[in-house]
Amino acid sequence: MPLRINDNPGSSFGLNQLNDSGKALEKSLARLSSGRKITRTADDASGSAIANNLRSQSLALGQSIRNANDAISVVQVADAALGEAASLIDTIRTKALQADNDSQSIDSRRALQADITQALEQLNQIAGTTSFNGQELLSGTFIDRQFQIGANAGQALSISIDSIEAGKLGNESAGPLSTINVLTREGAQAAVEAADAAMAQIDTVRSGLGSKQNQLASAINNLSTTRTNLESAESAIADVDFAEETMNLAQIKALTKTKTFVLTQANNVNQESVLTLLQG
Repeated sequence: MPLRINDNPGSSFGLNQLNDSGKALEKSLARLSSGRKITRTADDASGSAIANNLRSQSLALGQSIRNANDAISVVQVADAALGEAASLIDTIRTKALQADNDSQSIDSRRALQADITQALEQLNQIAGTTSFNGQELLSGTFIDRQFQIGANAGQALSISIDSIEAGKLGNESAGPLSTINVLTREGAQAAVEAADAAMAQIDTVRSGLGSKQNQLASAINNLSTTRTNLESAESAIADVDFAEETMNLAQIKALTKTKTFVLTQANNVNQESVLTLLQG
């Protein structure tokens, strides 16, 4: 083996090996401290791109789930108010049936009409004040509202809620609820018919909202399952296996100590050999 003073190939090789161990140690510590197997794009370029795409989809699905829950809240607020409206219509119908009886005097019919008028005012109040986040729900303005329930553009659910104002409920033959007049038996009979038609309209609106709520609940279940699978796939690509990486770290530390010792010995052996040769 040639002996040199200016150059020491064995020492250079050992130093390169020690540098490689230092880089590996740095990478392993970065993985353990961040919990990520891919701490920079250079670690796995294609894996990083795939993981970022999966993470983006997962975040979008999370927001879609929140959007769908907001839509359910809208439906629930509207349905609760519609329940109160149905109770008022029941009251109106009952009063109309009471007026549709010749035992009633004109004064008692006027009292019944006053009760009906008050109920109609309450109905209009519900229609005008029921709102969600500043948006009126039962006044007839909540039409074709879109709720984004998918991770991509265009994956939306449309919800429309008809007006329950007294002037919009009823039918052609009996007229709208707002024109009810039970001061006569004929008027009371027409009021009963109008109340029945109004209740049918309320039931139709509530039925539609119930279907929307079921659709939203199903969408949330599907979105949650999909999101869980995406998170699992992203984790498999980008998250570190702590048990494996801890074992890898221990191996790197052991190799680093060995390489450090070998580098020291390479330097010492070469120097000692040259000095021995020179001393004769």
